[in-house]
Amino acid sequence: MKKRFTPWLAGVSLIAASLALAEAPNISQARIDAMLQQIQLQMGAPSAEIPEAEREQLRQNVTRELQTVDILQAEALKAGLDKQPEVQAGLANAQAQFYAAAYVNHLRQNITVSDAEIRQTYDVLAREIKFLPIEFADRAAAEAGLARLKKGLAFEALQKEINPQANADVWITPQQLPPQVAEIANLMRSGQITGDVVEIEGRAYLFKMAGARTNPNAPPFDTVKDQLREQAKQQKVEQTITDLLQANGIAPLQQPQPQAQ
Repeated sequence: MKKRFTPWLAGVSLIAASLALAEAPNISQARIDAMLQQIQLQMGAPSAEIPEAEREQLRQNVTRELQTVDILQAEALKAGLDKQPEVQAGLANAQAQFYAAAYVNHLRQNITVSDAEIRQTYDVLAREIKFLPIEFADRAAAEAGLARLKKGLAFEALQKEINPQANADVWITPQQLPPQVAEIANLMRSGQITGDVVEIEGRAYLFKMAGARTNPNAPPFDTVKDQLREQAKQQKVEQTITDLLQANGIAPLQQPQPQAQ
């Protein structure tokens, strides 16, 4: 008789156990979607690229995590932790960081970059120049050389005379030049010679822009335009934030300078 009713008693025990469990917190779909979007951004993968089975598992994991934090939050409030100054300060910091991240994301979504801007960037990056320098012993020697050029001497002839080891047939990108020299090169047109002596780090130079062209090995514009667009958007976001900080009295952080060896 006792053995006959064992299965029935086991069923009652299971029902009682299930009734003893409280109902899990209900999480809105909006909160689930927001966390899923955040995870996908961190993964760098659009939702369409995640297989359906993995998306469903991810959704379940997110729901469980949100239920967990809701339960722990409720217990924290019961314990009166929200009244503690350090907890209030931490909450204020977390809220500020959340809104700051939301604003940066807002900028990324709303800042636009025109096709003309992308094309201009591509042309700069793909540009090669034949930029000829002549290094002189001092400023006086450079001024004497400049005077000879003005009388009709070819720049290449003077370069061969003063710097016989120099290669006059080298194509480079402006980015390969030292910043101060690149700034000069960017202001010169093809065939132009610097109209005055240029002094850099105690040395005297004359320069000639002997030619400019598109790098024959540069990738086609259509293959890199999307990447250039994202880079340009990121630069605009960073510049917008820098301008905003400066408008509110915060100077940009200075990059550490490499120490001399």
